[in-house]
Amino acid sequence: MTKIILTRHGQTLWNIEGRVQGRLDSPLTEKGLLQARSLAHRLKNEGIQHIYSSDAPRARGTADEIRRALSLAALHVNPALREFSFGDWEGQVWGELRETYPEVFQVWDVSPHLVTAPNGENMEMVLKRSWDFLQQIIRTHAGETVCLVTHGLTLKLLVTKALGLEICDWAQTPWQHNTALNIFAVDGQEWKPELVGDCQHLENIDL
Repeated sequence: MTKIILTRHGQTLWNIEGRVQGRLDSPLTEKGLLQARSLAHRLKNEGIQHIYSSDAPRARGTADEIRRALSLAALHVNPALREFSFGDWEGQVWGELRETYPEVFQVWDVSPHLVTAPNGENMEMVLKRSWDFLQQIIRTHAGETVCLVTHGLTLKLLVTKALGLEICDWAQTPWQHNTALNIFAVDGQEWKPELVGDCQHLENIDL
């Protein structure tokens, strides 16, 4: 049995400002660091042996808080865990994009899996690269416990797939708040959820 722990980075400046991050980055806020440290404390008894992160600084910073708290020697970084690339939209404010591209967001609000960001990705592309990497992790660390730190949309897509749902059903799975915790026991092709989108460690930190 392999245990897979999936989580998201802590709050960033652009999360507060409502800006599109994608492949671009903004720093963790003070609250984001507190979220990461609270998550790290919660994970101390999970027996994590390896930790992987997206190469984005906001994800690496979150993962490094966990690594230090658990006294792990190494943090492994891989671009397969990057956020959905929003291409030309990155750095812009979500609300303003909605006003500029109303037809695109009419589709996004109902069937986001049908939208490809201009010069960016679509959900199928993101899920393929991240899920393929997750399968590699399971093969490499069979029988071990591994924590992976990624991003909101990428994480939600991975959780949706792990729960046996299709991309088009992604709205059925919980939104992944900053540092939301997902734990799965993986036995062959069977994924058994232990926690999904859990944020109990944030009870004393406003979401």
